[in-house]
Amino acid sequence: MTDSQQAQSAPSRAAEEPFVWTGRHTLILVVICAASILDTIDISALNVALPTIKAELGFTEASLSWVVNGYLVTFGGFLLLCGRAGDVFGHRRVLLAGLAVFGVASAVAGVTGDANTLIAMRALQGIGAAMITPMTLALVARSFPEGPRAKAIAVWGMANALSGFLALVLGGLLTVGPGWRWIFFINVPLSLLIIVGTLIWLDRDRSTERRKRLDVVGAVVVTLGMSLLTIGIVQAGQVGWGSRATIVPLVLGVVFVAYFVLHEGRLAKDPMLPFSLLRIPTVAGANLTQALVGAGMFVLTYVATLYQQDVLHYNALQTGLGYIPQTVVLLAAAQQTPKLVAKLGVRVTVMIGSVLVMVGLGSFAFAGPDGSYLVNILGPYIAIGVGMALTFLPLSLAAGMGVPDERQGVASSLINVSRVSGGALGLSVVAAVATSYTANRLDAGTPEVTALTDGFSLGFIVAAGLLLVSVFTAMLLPRKPVDVPAEAAK
Repeated sequence: MTDSQQAQSAPSRAAEEPFVWTGRHTLILVVICAASILDTIDISALNVALPTIKAELGFTEASLSWVVNGYLVTFGGFLLLCGRAGDVFGHRRVLLAGLAVFGVASAVAGVTGDANTLIAMRALQGIGAAMITPMTLALVARSFPEGPRAKAIAVWGMANALSGFLALVLGGLLTVGPGWRWIFFINVPLSLLIIVGTLIWLDRDRSTERRKRLDVVGAVVVTLGMSLLTIGIVQAGQVGWGSRATIVPLVLGVVFVAYFVLHEGRLAKDPMLPFSLLRIPTVAGANLTQALVGAGMFVLTYVATLYQQDVLHYNALQTGLGYIPQTVVLLAAAQQTPKLVAKLGVRVTVMIGSVLVMVGLGSFAFAGPDGSYLVNILGPYIAIGVGMALTFLPLSLAAGMGVPDERQGVASSLINVSRVSGGALGLSVVAAVATSYTANRLDAGTPEVTALTDGFSLGFIVAAGLLLVSVFTAMLLPRKPVDVPAEAAK
């Protein structure tokens, strides 16, 4: 929550005098975007380095997945807690703390030679990211009034989306160059620079925030519940839905979440997540749709990477460079998205984007063992890139529409919980389906490369089905939100 003494950046003054975008606002947005992309760069860059990390540190196939999943468990589990902590203690304070945690964890991860220590540091990075990510969107909402806010969120969303794919290229370059450890090392100076920028350019938090209370019981219960659910989901992708390792955390997670619902609805004096937020159609629609779109994105970066490396035998750098065309079209489409939202409304824009992502994912199903980049990969990448641009900004806008300023941190956390939980669940389902089908094909005597490709193809079909559902959940979104007046998109 920013200081209202800056008349130009205070939303409460926007109605009294015209907003003028100055160099200060640009610097504020640069700092916020830089903080936001730390998470995206780290997790995306690491994907292409996993085979190298496995060989160097002696990971097994099962334990290697926890280099990614250890991060997702704490990130997804702590998001709501950290979001509310920002509302109570100040978004700037929590952002600074998160940057410090993320930087320290990255430094240790970069120097360790022990597999378990790396997983532990990835989990600590996840906590740091859970402190950073919801604060960035909340700070955008607090720093810009409604019209300029659309442009600011467009830049924020574009930075996040672009950084994810550019990080794949960076990860490939670092892995084949100085080594995978530099994927972690670069986070240290970046975190320090962003901390300095935050101290200089972002206004101090209001002292009135300290009068609010943190619902400690609700915070503990929801953190345990979300962490256990995330563990159960990622375990399902590895050992199946019928395994005790999957069932136990899922059941315990459901119990904790059920108590959280009871506590927030009837017992808490100042609930962490007021259910009035979920009764706002735009908030509900944005989170449901984001969960489904997030599943498609997780499948793309994980399964498409495996297809290129395991079937087409691309190296890490080739795989990363292959995302460049998608990055370019995403950038171009993202620049036009505010205009489309102002003209067509949130609902239609998101539906078009979901259809494009669905078509792109479905097209991957036709890539065979002898597929090529130009014929089977480039086209789907372009469709998905445009579709991502058309979904990210509108969903981010809708997630905070009608939400009071003092709850923007929780609302920002909720949309990220939906993205991560939906992504983890979707990827687990797709991975389980693909792995099972590949195993059946191998048992039937199918050559390994063909069996792998068949499993990947079925996985992409399932992912496309999830995006089809998102077209219908987008019907809950508004046609034209007040946050995006037509003049804001010029």
